[in-house]
Amino acid sequence: MTIRNKLIATLRRNLQQAILTRELDQAADLLRRLKVEDPLSVECRGLELEYLLVTHRREDARQLADQLVHLHPGSARIQYLAGRVDYQAKNYSRALAFFSESNHLHPHWRARLWCGKSLTQLGRYAEAEALLLELYASHSQTARDLAWLYERMENTERALHYLERYLQKHPDDALARAQQQRLRSRILPPEELLEEVEMLAGLGEAIPPQMQAVYLQRLLEKGEGAAARRFVDEQRVDMEPAQAASLAWICYRLHAYDLALKLFVAGLPVQFGNYKYLQALEATAARCNRLADLIASYEQYAPEQKKLYGRIKRLRQRIEK
Repeated sequence: MTIRNKLIATLRRNLQQAILTRELDQAADLLRRLKVEDPLSVECRGLELEYLLVTHRREDARQLADQLVHLHPGSARIQYLAGRVDYQAKNYSRALAFFSESNHLHPHWRARLWCGKSLTQLGRYAEAEALLLELYASHSQTARDLAWLYERMENTERALHYLERYLQKHPDDALARAQQQRLRSRILPPEELLEEVEMLAGLGEAIPPQMQAVYLQRLLEKGEGAAARRFVDEQRVDMEPAQAASLAWICYRLHAYDLALKLFVAGLPVQFGNYKYLQALEATAARCNRLADLIASYEQYAPEQKKLYGRIKRLRQRIEK
């Protein structure tokens, strides 16, 4: 092996490790050096696509993925990464096609895992269950994906079963812990949940986000709209945008549109790229006759989010009709 080939191999190995450990500044530097030494190889371009994925540069990742799939259709690695790009963008049908092709070219459990995840997101639960259960026999980390599948299927007990197995080996996974708390809240008798949340609020304690969601849903399902509005007003001051967005969908689905509008707007800073979110927000504002207020909110963010100018124009046209 020549000195140059050794250098390229070292750069590839170190870049892969930096991406894996999320040392992104180091990864950026290694990628720059690798593109000088080995700019056209499928390995270099694949690592570049992987870097774009972990840095959430979605448009750049999409363009590169399309180019690489065209240039290297027989690369299982490129097909897999293209699937990850579409999965990240919530294009689950395209993602499934790429993951399936990757597994066809080079059978691998990870490609099948992402097929299972895509099937779950597409609502094809029976197919996802069969695939994920098969993988679980030899890859215990699949328990996390089974938990999400069973939560989507509204089988809370089975979801908790697999989640608890997963947490035995991954106790520091904060997202899994949050899901566990959310699922446990769901199986509490309604009266116990309401009492627990009200006790925490009375003591001035923070109410876990997962418990907030179930509590708000229970209030609305019981027709206690006034209590739900008080609760949202009390919690919204310290609420993160992502949590506000999550609660907004609950209110939207239960037709509490005035509450949904407050929460949709509060969640807007982390949802600019979510077309469905913006559509629901605008539909809710129209139902509440608050399009002018929504325009004002859009105008606040438009200097940094240029695409909002088009939405502002369309909303003004709706008002003028």
